[in-house]
Amino acid sequence: MSSMIFGQEHTIRVVDFKSNETIPYAHVCFEELESDSKYYMVTTKDGVANIPGNRELIVAVSFVGYKAYIDTIKPGKDYTIELYPKVFDIDQVVVTANFTPQKADQSIYNVKVIDRRDIDMKAATNLSDIMANVVNVKLKHDPALGTSLRLKGLSGNNVKILIDGVPIIGRVGGNIDLSQLNLYNIDHIELVEGPLSVIYGSNALAGAINIITKENEYSKLTARANTYYESVGTYNVDGGISSKHGKHSFALSGGRNFFGGFSDQDDIIVGNNVVEDRYSEWKPKEQYNADLYYTLNNKRNKLKYQSSFMRERLQSKGSLQSPQYYTAFDDWFYSTRFTNRLEFTQKIGAEYTLNMLGSHSYYQRRNTTYFMDLDQLTSTLTNEDTTKFNAFVYRLLIGNSNPEKKLSFVTGIDLNYEMATGEKILDNEKELGDYAVFTSVMYKFNEQISVQPGIRLAYNSQYDVPPVPSINVKWNILPRLTARASYARGYRAPSLKELYIYFVDINHNIQPNENLKAEHGNNFDFALKFNTDRDKKLHYSQVELGAFYNDMSNIIYLAKRQLPDEKDPIYQYINIVNYNTIGGQVSFQYNYYPYMNFAVSFGETGTYSSFNGSKNSLSDYKFSPDLNVNVTNQIQKLGLSITLSYKYTGKSYLYDVDENDQISLTTLADYHNMDLTFIRKFFTNRLTITAGVKNLFDNTSIDVIGGGTGTAHTSGDSSPIGYGRIYFARLSYNIFK
Repeated sequence: MSSMIFGQEHTIRVVDFKSNETIPYAHVCFEELESDSKYYMVTTKDGVANIPGNRELIVAVSFVGYKAYIDTIKPGKDYTIELYPKVFDIDQVVVTANFTPQKADQSIYNVKVIDRRDIDMKAATNLSDIMANVVNVKLKHDPALGTSLRLKGLSGNNVKILIDGVPIIGRVGGNIDLSQLNLYNIDHIELVEGPLSVIYGSNALAGAINIITKENEYSKLTARANTYYESVGTYNVDGGISSKHGKHSFALSGGRNFFGGFSDQDDIIVGNNVVEDRYSEWKPKEQYNADLYYTLNNKRNKLKYQSSFMRERLQSKGSLQSPQYYTAFDDWFYSTRFTNRLEFTQKIGAEYTLNMLGSHSYYQRRNTTYFMDLDQLTSTLTNEDTTKFNAFVYRLLIGNSNPEKKLSFVTGIDLNYEMATGEKILDNEKELGDYAVFTSVMYKFNEQISVQPGIRLAYNSQYDVPPVPSINVKWNILPRLTARASYARGYRAPSLKELYIYFVDINHNIQPNENLKAEHGNNFDFALKFNTDRDKKLHYSQVELGAFYNDMSNIIYLAKRQLPDEKDPIYQYINIVNYNTIGGQVSFQYNYYPYMNFAVSFGETGTYSSFNGSKNSLSDYKFSPDLNVNVTNQIQKLGLSITLSYKYTGKSYLYDVDENDQISLTTLADYHNMDLTFIRKFFTNRLTITAGVKNLFDNTSIDVIGGGTGTAHTSGDSSPIGYGRIYFARLSYNIFK
């Protein structure tokens, strides 16, 4: 570290741009212009930090909930630095579907941001918890396959789920288990609603969910430890450490999650005894997670390596098989996901950027079945099978994508290869390749109107892929009124699971179909957003309207099949010729900064399904509404935050297809849910205590009318949706230097 000349001591004072109140414990980094020497500190409880030395410096100031501030300061004077609060997501920097990071209000895509504050205020531990409160998102729970989603009437097969831009593999039953995606090291989540087929290809007809992990940009050292408890029998612990020295930064984090299982099943009679049923609707499971990254960041290039590991063990206990003897069949499911990612970004000249991303993802699911003699306390292995997936992704992008430019572009190649091996795969091994080139050009007619056409040309090793075009339009009607519209010709080739993989256990019988056709679609999306966020104003609001229409052909659906001489039906993937969804949403958000935030959203999704190509009218659609309300109150004198979250999920519909290809409806009853969360910080914001109640209305299951739950799981006339009312508490301790 270079020597410094100290004269009269000067300070910076960090304040809130709107309220002018000081911001204690903000992170500050001073960097010398003539060297790489950096000085890290935290503002005092009065929001003050001393300026080191008596020379020109670069200062960077950051704090949760505010835009980062970077500027150059001159020697010999005091400064007051104003941090602008990110009350709405318009100032949040987003990367999903954008070539370079952009503010959300500059992106031509309609990007919704769920930031770290939202995650903490809802005490969310995995992606399932946080997506449960998003309008036009429906969650479906399977005891062994986990939690999946539907977005705007389209299944999770049509939603690209990524972590830092890398697609997540391990779709069981066609969907990613959201409960396996933990949020302990997450910075924010970006949800892009609308077709993204040109940028991300297959599985992106409905949109994309990109989970963005934390990266230490300013602090010399950070460390954290968290514990989480739920009265239903959940015990989680996680922690992490990160360090930044000059151009180098490093982080390591890990955690363990344990859930003891839950069931509201009645007791059963065995012989002359009344005993508790061993079967649990919500299976006991244990997860281990570990993540690390290393970053080398120069002024013109950046290299980042990431590694992520997840190991889950889930136990499915069977009910007693005999009225006289204590015997049962138990299943154990072991899931392993291991991803390595390497990304390199290089500035080329003054305007161009080159980005390369390569990743390898490994997913394994092993199922073992035991015959349990509970009287003799013995177990016998009756079945064991393992399915393995290896996926390789390589993306190369080059362009000058910049929302400030009159004309900008991005061109890239996207190479995806996946191989599956296992006993339940036809011929024990299958592979699938998808290789594409794409380009997208943005033209700004003026400061108000931008148009971005794009096209993707792809080769699939199994299917003929047509050209996939798209067009996005952004119109700044007024300074704070923006309209966005998009169209894409959607396409999705069947996955390896749908084509070749059997999933059979005591609860499931899912059969593949080698003769599946590829899905095609015309996908439209529109959004109109208005906000009154201005400078020093403390009262402001935001209104958003949205509409969508998806016209799908040959959509792949899991249909019920009754085979001759078989007692129970099987489920097999088939094509439905015509499947359409239509709907919209309206949301309103009011903020009295910094004391109160109120948000309400209402959405409605209609679905239509048919095996013929005949036209349909609006009256043929089955509509399902949902309503979401969130109220957060900040009690400044007590340093206490209170959040109340309410979600109404209206009556919803799923389609069942019988052995004669006749479509019938399964109706899931409507229900209400409410959570209450309290957050209080202590010891200069190092210790955070979170407590509250989830599922205040004590939901466990909802009534189902029709052909079952719409899943491949054996069920009666109800579908599980929750553990009942639970109480939770979280302790978080953080260290910053």
